Amino acid sequence: MIFNKCISLILSALFLIFLCLLFSSVSVMFLKGGLLPIIGLFLFVIFYFITRMFYNYLRNDEYYKNTNKRSSDMPDEKYITKGEFDLKKLLLVVWLIVILVLTSLSLWLYSFNNGLV
Repeated sequence: MIFNKCISLILSALFLIFLCLLFSSVSVMFLKGGLLPIIGLFLFVIFYFITRMFYNYLRNDEYYKNTNKRSSDMPDEKYITKGEFDLKKLLLVVWLIVILVLTSLSLWLYSFNNGLV
C-alpha cells in the first residue's frame, strides 16, 4: 500500500513537526544552557533525514517503487492509497496523528503551567 504523493508530503511534514515538538518538550523540561540552539540545529538536520525515510516508507512497498527517475503514479490518476492493504502502515499514520496532538498538548500545558504563555 502506498499513499498519494500529496498526502505523503503532508504526513511527512506532520512527522517532522512531531519530532521537533518532542525535542522542544524534552529540552524545555530537562536541558538548560547556551548550547541548546546548536543542538537543536544539529537535531533538525537529523530529523530532516528521518522524515525523508518516513516519506520513502509511505511511498514505497514491495510492488510499487518510486524513485526520482521512476514514479508509479500514472498521469491523471487519483487515489488516496494504492495497492494491497497494509494495516501496519495505516496504524503508524493514525499513531502519528494521535501522538502529535498529545505532544503539542503536553508542551502547551507545560508552558501554561509555568506561566510562559
